[in-house]
Amino acid sequence: MTETVPCPFCESEITDTAKKCRHCGEWVSRDCLRCGTPIRKQWAARGYCANCEGRETPGRALLSALGETQVQAYHGVRKSRSVSVGLSLVLGGIGAHKFYLEKPGAGLAYLLFCWTGIPPLLGLFEAVKYIRMDDEEFHQRFLRRDL
Repeated sequence: MTETVPCPFCESEITDTAKKCRHCGEWVSRDCLRCGTPIRKQWAARGYCANCEGRETPGRALLSALGETQVQAYHGVRKSRSVSVGLSLVLGGIGAHKFYLEKPGAGLAYLLFCWTGIPPLLGLFEAVKYIRMDDEEFHQRFLRRDL
């Protein structure tokens, strides 16, 4: 007979062999997709493996112990960070990067004031800002949630 332990997230009783809490839905144990090392407790929910010293790749399907493919957490249309950088450098003065990132109000403001010389300067600053962001932060900030 298996023992019960408290879930590290919701404190509900679960079996000690459980991979996912049936009450809160958080991962309590799973294997790393890169190296296969078992990940436990809050590290399993975050996808952080101490053996690989890094996070699992976001957006990849996670495989459970039963071999079932889980639904991916991302359900939107991703925008390319490199395309955004290129547009803001080359056509930042007319707001092309804002239209690409589905911010038409800001894009229209850039287009209306392009004759002042301020929007090209802002486009340059935004290109640097996009370059300094990592992919995960960029996609969280500019995610379209249509689906």
